[in-house]
Amino acid sequence: MDNGAGAVRFVIMSDLHLSKKPWQVRRALRMGAGADGVLLVGDLTNDGTPAQMVLMQQCIADCLPDTPVFAVAGNHDYPYQPSPMIREGMCDYPALQDYLYELDDSSAYAVRVRDAEIIGLNCVWHWRRFKFLDGSQLRWLESHLNSTDAKWHIILCHAPLLAHNPKRSDTKPYLSRDEQLQKILDAHENILFISGHTHISMESAVSCVEHDALRNNYYINDGSIRPTTILTADGLPAEEPADGSIVELCIHKDGLLITAISATTGEEIFRME
Repeated sequence: MDNGAGAVRFVIMSDLHLSKKPWQVRRALRMGAGADGVLLVGDLTNDGTPAQMVLMQQCIADCLPDTPVFAVAGNHDYPYQPSPMIREGMCDYPALQDYLYELDDSSAYAVRVRDAEIIGLNCVWHWRRFKFLDGSQLRWLESHLNSTDAKWHIILCHAPLLAHNPKRSDTKPYLSRDEQLQKILDAHENILFISGHTHISMESAVSCVEHDALRNNYYINDGSIRPTTILTADGLPAEEPADGSIVELCIHKDGLLITAISATTGEEIFRME
């Protein structure tokens, strides 16, 4: 794809669920080579074990040696039964974060990439709870958005906000401070809020990309590099799954181009300008 002079290109992928066999994850990561950044929106691993975190770090180092990688934690990036690890002082997802970038004291981060900035919110804690703990990340986010001069703000958060969840039948928010976070976003413009977790295909009849035209904010729910669920117009799953996908986000002088590409065939499955 010709992004044009001065364009910024990001490759987004979520729910990689790496376990023992990394070939599918490696193939997806290689699709991000040469981008201005690869954005990993949680559930990098399937069980959050030390061995899986080490393998993920190796995959990133091997497949994207010259490409910046930014990530946030998903619920599967922590062990389902973490008590032994906690007692032993082990917490391997933050170790992977330390390898990639430096965190703020609140466990959030912001990294500038030309006219855009990547903002990471880590909304998962031990026992796989979607929890912003004491709310310090959201206080940091509000303060940061009030002071930054970046044109675009790309916010990574594994769980979607309730108002932008493709699973419309779900009435309970994933996030412990869903309304507070939505209020912060609604007070700003040019935000791209990118989530995962749902494993809903971009080929679905329901929208996985929503545009708040009043604020020029976008909400992108990225499915998974693994086979995903297609939702029909009535919100029910189709009989057959769809290919997993990655999303290309191109920010150029005239706006945005959002393209979903099959993680298996490389063919375009969704496009929004």
